[in-house]
Amino acid sequence: MDGVIVDSEPVHYEADRRAMAAHGVKFTYENKKVNYIGRTVRDTMYELSEMHGISDPEAVLQQRQDLFIELIATDLMLRDGLRELLSELSDRGVPCALVTSGNRWYIDNVFERFGLSSFFKGMITVEDVKAHKPLPDPYLAGAKLLGVPTELCLAVEDSTAGVASAKAAGMYCVAAPSEMTLDADLSAADTRVESFYELDSTRLDALFRAK
Repeated sequence: MDGVIVDSEPVHYEADRRAMAAHGVKFTYENKKVNYIGRTVRDTMYELSEMHGISDPEAVLQQRQDLFIELIATDLMLRDGLRELLSELSDRGVPCALVTSGNRWYIDNVFERFGLSSFFKGMITVEDVKAHKPLPDPYLAGAKLLGVPTELCLAVEDSTAGVASAKAAGMYCVAAPSEMTLDADLSAADTRVESFYELDSTRLDALFRAK
C-alpha cells in the first residue's frame, strides 16, 4: 500500500517526525529510510519510544495517528501509472489483493478517496495477521484470500521488508521503489521497475508467462 499504491512514505515520515519532535526527539529522514520503511506504525512508535525513554508509547502512537489523519487529507497522491496498471489487470481478469502493514481504516480511506475498491478482491491489513513483514505471514494470507498458490502469485513491493516477506512466502516479486526507497536494498526481488508505466502489456505478458 504505502509507497506502492500511494506515494505516502513522505507523509508517514512527517507524522513520525512531528510525533517524535513533540517529545524532544529528532527523527531523521535517513533513519526512517534505513530502519522503518515497510514496518508497522505501532512497531515504529513503540521501538522509538523505548529507545528514547518515552514512558507511554500508546499515547505517542495516538498522537502520531492523529497527525497522519490530518496530513493524508491533503498530501496523499496515487503513484504515477498505478490506475492504468490496475485497469489492465482488471481487463485481463487477474485477481488482486492488497497486502499491507497499514491499518484497515487507513486503507478504506484511501480506497474510497481514489475509487480503488473495484480493482481488489480483498485486503490483508495489519489487523489480519499476527506476524508482519518481513515475515511471510501477510503474503501467505493474501494468497489464501485469492485462492491462488503462492508460487503462482506476483507481488509488487517498494521496501526491503516487503520484498523479504513476498519472497519468504514463495512469490515472484517485482520491486517498484518509491522516492523514499530508491536506495533501499531490493536485490532479493526477481525484477525491478522504476515506473508502473514499465509494466505495459508486453511486460505483463512476459511476467505471467514466466509464472
